[in-house]
Amino acid sequence: MQNELKPFFKKLFNLREGAEDKPVIIENIRDDAEFSSARLWTLVFAIGIASIGLNINSIPLVIGAMLISPLMGPIVSIGMSLAIHDWHLMRKSFSNFLILMCISIFISTIYFSLSPITNAQSELLARTEPTIFDVLVAIFGGMAGFIGVSRSRHSNVIPGVAIATALMPPLCTIGYGIGTMQPKFVYGALYLFIINSVFICLSSLLVSKYLKLPKKKYEDEAFQKRVRRIITTVIVIIVSPAIYLAITFVERNDFYLHADEYLQTVFEERDYVIIYKDLEYHKDASKIEIAFLSERFSQEQIDEFRARLVDFDLEGVELHIRQTGNSLTEQEWNDLITSRQSDSEKVLALEARLATEQFALPESRQILAELQAIDERIKDIGFGSNNFASNFKDTEDGGQEHATFVVHVYSDDLAPLTTNEASLFENWLQKRFNNEDMKVFFDPPPFTPSVNEEVLGVSTTPME
Repeated sequence: MQNELKPFFKKLFNLREGAEDKPVIIENIRDDAEFSSARLWTLVFAIGIASIGLNINSIPLVIGAMLISPLMGPIVSIGMSLAIHDWHLMRKSFSNFLILMCISIFISTIYFSLSPITNAQSELLARTEPTIFDVLVAIFGGMAGFIGVSRSRHSNVIPGVAIATALMPPLCTIGYGIGTMQPKFVYGALYLFIINSVFICLSSLLVSKYLKLPKKKYEDEAFQKRVRRIITTVIVIIVSPAIYLAITFVERNDFYLHADEYLQTVFEERDYVIIYKDLEYHKDASKIEIAFLSERFSQEQIDEFRARLVDFDLEGVELHIRQTGNSLTEQEWNDLITSRQSDSEKVLALEARLATEQFALPESRQILAELQAIDERIKDIGFGSNNFASNFKDTEDGGQEHATFVVHVYSDDLAPLTTNEASLFENWLQKRFNNEDMKVFFDPPPFTPSVNEEVLGVSTTPME
């Protein structure tokens, strides 16, 4: 029995079994990397389909575009040419790859520049934040694709690999970012595309080595040595960032896992309703920013929450807590709702927004009652988040408006507040809302009393 199983498993795990002749494999891959009019127009139509699919959030259209995309061929060819030391094939494949990539970005940029639908749907957003799983998919997809090409009957492998590795959607997302002038989409999608391309190329190189494809011979021995040195250098250039990206993705994935566990344990298990969270990973300064439905915390509680970060391997991570739901800007609410994957999630996000607005109304009445208990001249109060032009800051993703919490205090027109009284109320409100950055406006404006008015306690002349 053991003698029978040994050859069975040996045959099962031998990738060379059933492969085409080695010259045929090389010729097939070389042909897939060729740039022709048929491949050009296939690419144009695929980009058009993918752009429409991403624009209207249609998964079938995106999958269809990936099925007919010719982008995989040059990448696999680059990996094989590195393995067999074919310098001319590598240069040709790389130049064709760059041409196809530039054409894809150009066409998708034109489409999204003209499209009336400019908001980013979930399919576009999914192409801006690569994860460790994208690396694994690129590795497995690249290996499966090369193995499929090396067989005479591989029609069922290549379409699946084209869908799994998803080279087309990131390029269209780059076009969307350029067409709508949103750099964060360009950076995120380009990062994902580079990851897919590098690891597919690396996988193709490894499988080519395993299949022992014959290396190209050159008549000039000196030129052959030079080609080998160049090829070795290129391999190191490809492998080095691949290792770095893999390590970075593992660290990023650990951060997200620990952050989610932290939020679940410290907040959600205590029935605090988180309506907004922003997890930002940076090697030296990661950040967790969250907003709640209605909760407000004291500084002691916030310090306690920050102290718990160490328990979840989140040393050095900054924790920012937005105290109330109305601290979210209109754009942040729109992004939050748009990013929901399903209709039910969108409904929950809309319900959360409605709930925050409902919470804000009784809170304003309570604040007004407390102010009137201090000074009966206070007639009304209103507060919310405003975006001031002076708060606009340029960032790597093109810029961001930082909302400022604003309070409007309305007092008696016939007995306005003095500047000292207004300052006391402003300090009180900052403590009450636990927000020292808030802006407080008084209507009518407070005035500075004259010396006589201060002595007599009279306050009848508003400040100009």
